[in-house]
Amino acid sequence: MIKKLFLFLFLTIPLSVYAGYNDIYVADIQYDWINKSAMEKEEMISEVHDIIFENPIEQRKDLKQLFKDKLKDKNHIKNYMAASAGYEEYENNYISAFYYKKKKYIYMYALQDKKDVTKAYYYDALGNLRYIDFINGEFPDYPYYTIQYSITGKPISAIYNISKDCQYLYKPNGDFEGVWYKHKLYNKINKVILTRTTY
Repeated sequence: MIKKLFLFLFLTIPLSVYAGYNDIYVADIQYDWINKSAMEKEEMISEVHDIIFENPIEQRKDLKQLFKDKLKDKNHIKNYMAASAGYEEYENNYISAFYYKKKKYIYMYALQDKKDVTKAYYYDALGNLRYIDFINGEFPDYPYYTIQYSITGKPISAIYNISKDCQYLYKPNGDFEGVWYKHKLYNKINKVILTRTTY
């Protein structure tokens, strides 16, 4: 359950991002999911899907080679301590921490190089690279979307970020999973299917 919860958490960290801005814009989106009709929801799901999945998300076998210099955080102890202390920036990186439910210890932290904000790297508590986010769009201007892969090259999820509070979540095969609003993930019938401690 903790692993599944993490996979829904990581893409919502407030990192500065920039990538090719490919018209990933849906006009006048605000969080009103629970007030939309079934037809309006389907239209929105389809519109966002077409933006993210213009090209299929496929397995990538090259990640370990491409990111071999990132497989181990060379500054692990300092970054772990900075993340634990709640820093949002440390040295040349933006940094975020992911906590166990009671917020005593972090189990993962994310780094994003200020010189290359198109990617974010997620390390376990021992400094081993576990996930990479590929960020498409322009931050702080919403919307933008992110595709996450495990270091083995397996796609994990795709999230369309409308705002800090609201994100549309999809599986890598394009199936819609739900809409995050703050701490709650809603499905198509407005049922809360997951909650998170931070967003």
